[in-house]
Amino acid sequence: MTDPHLPANVGHDIPKRETEHANEPEIEPEHEPEGEQGPKRRINGGLDAWLSVLAGFCVFVNSWGILTTYGAFQEYYQTVLLPDESPSTISWVGSIQATLIPMVGLATGPLVDVGYLRPLIVAGSFLTVFGLMMTSLASSYYQVLLAQGFCVGMGGGISYIPALVVISTSFTTKRPIAIGCASIGSSVGAVIFPVMFRQLQPKVGFGWAVRAIGFISLFLAIVACTILCRQPAQKARARSLIDWKAFREPSFMMFSTSLTCVMLAYYVPIFYVASYARTVIHTTTSLSFYMVAIVNGSSVIGRVVPYLLVTYIKPIGILVFAVAASAIAMFTWIAATNSAGFIVWACYWGALSGVLVTAPTSIVAHPVFCPDPTFLGTRLGMMWGISSFGALAGTPIAGALVNLDTAEFLRAQIFAGCMMVGAVLLQTWPAFKVMRYDQRNPRKK
Repeated sequence: MTDPHLPANVGHDIPKRETEHANEPEIEPEHEPEGEQGPKRRINGGLDAWLSVLAGFCVFVNSWGILTTYGAFQEYYQTVLLPDESPSTISWVGSIQATLIPMVGLATGPLVDVGYLRPLIVAGSFLTVFGLMMTSLASSYYQVLLAQGFCVGMGGGISYIPALVVISTSFTTKRPIAIGCASIGSSVGAVIFPVMFRQLQPKVGFGWAVRAIGFISLFLAIVACTILCRQPAQKARARSLIDWKAFREPSFMMFSTSLTCVMLAYYVPIFYVASYARTVIHTTTSLSFYMVAIVNGSSVIGRVVPYLLVTYIKPIGILVFAVAASAIAMFTWIAATNSAGFIVWACYWGALSGVLVTAPTSIVAHPVFCPDPTFLGTRLGMMWGISSFGALAGTPIAGALVNLDTAEFLRAQIFAGCMMVGAVLLQTWPAFKVMRYDQRNPRKK
């Protein structure tokens, strides 16, 4: 289940060329409106900047890392804790969590702009840890839904965008690399937490297994708060949550809609990979749980490699390629009917999944999608807000198409594949517009 976003107050310093290299530390002039603190100069790296990346890493573990662990929880809920609930009903817990993380960014981006970084980081961290601890006490569906779905989802959403604000304001030309390094936290959390849950749950029970994850989350939250709360509050003019002009721009709307299609398909394998391994491949219960870790561990490739290729390939080209490859992955999933083949497929899909949740972050800053850089955070929030509806609906739809009693996943696999094909088609025109703009304005990429 990553990743997952440049902030509102950093649009004024889009780097001259993503391919430029800068020595560290490097001071670059900023063309930002003078506020209460006067004109600013931004450092492209340095100790404080990389500490912010460490804090972002911790936030990614506590948001997307916990979210993409849900496949292991889904399997446990279906087989042990909530056997009377349907897969579709149980998947609403993960869907709500997946929806709230990007959707809450609609509000947190502007709040960071007006100086509420510290309260947001503290509140988000508290809700994440509190939600996990309450999940450890849950014994019924509504308790799991409130604790893990709403509380953990809200916590991740509140702290996620503010952490990216700090990272993005600390880097210029090295921003993609910094965000890529921070986003590795998603993969790390999504590998460690399912293994912890699987190893601890039979020995100490569900409650203490979840509490152990909660204590790790608490430690990471303390690290993140300690680093990020040192940042000075930067007051700026408050801005609207929505840029209404964006709805009249075909490129932005087609790109945002394409991400909705991606999210409709993205969480289907993330949430059901363990169930598929158990019911179709007939793996051991242990291996079915570890399939979640295999998928999420492979996503490290997608979170890092694309940022190393931007010198040669445009970010939107990388994303279009990854979405097309993901469509192939959804359809080839149908043919993965033995353990070896399924593990290979899981690694292939995992690598692609890392691209899908990180590449849009650097793409939305392009002038084609954000003509006025002062509205970058607003456009970013709108883009992920629109796509979050796909995360909300995708897995319940897939749950309705899956029949665990007969091990029937075909309709869900076809549904996910068709959504990825639709996303590729919707991204064709925006990609063409980006390439044409870059050809006509080589110095304004």
